[in-house]
Amino acid sequence: MFLPMDDRGVADDRSCGSVALAIGAAAERGRMLPCVVFMFVWATLIYDPIACWTWNSSGWSFKMGGLDFAGGTPVHISSGCAALAYSLMLGKRRGHGTHELNYRPHNVTHIVLGTVFLWVGWFGFNGGSALAMNLRAVMAIFVTNLSASVGGITWCLLDYRLEHKWSTVGFCSGVIAGLVAITPGSGFVSSPHTRSPAARDHG
Repeated sequence: MFLPMDDRGVADDRSCGSVALAIGAAAERGRMLPCVVFMFVWATLIYDPIACWTWNSSGWSFKMGGLDFAGGTPVHISSGCAALAYSLMLGKRRGHGTHELNYRPHNVTHIVLGTVFLWVGWFGFNGGSALAMNLRAVMAIFVTNLSASVGGITWCLLDYRLEHKWSTVGFCSGVIAGLVAITPGSGFVSSPHTRSPAARDHG
């Protein structure tokens, strides 16, 4: 990938994460060998060019003014599309539409614990994308926490409106949705009463 030396470690880390997100579609219904082949081919032919377009100063998306601070397009969008394509190729799960597939959470404690790990880890993911200990990293962490909190509360309220009960799983789902939503813009947006470092640089 044609990235500066300082950025290659970050790009490799995101590449691994993108593959893990994409391959979740094959969990419990795909064979391992074809899965490994798919991971290599997809990471090489799909993820790498998209990452180059987005983050390389010579990439066409970068040149057109595309803003992606921590991986919305190469990571979330590309891996989501890959997961959808893989799911369509695999077909429906065995027992689809029957009681054999029970998608209710079996352990809420594990869901909360996993959400906490992701929430804290996301601070390093978004804040670390600044590649320095500066105000931009601080603001990225701040808006990441804000977005996750608002996402969790919003999902909880919508869950209560539909189901007439509060849901811990709903709150966790909202937190993850908020984290994903803020990731590409975390270095470019600010809290209501501050301006982002990027805005000050241009204004």
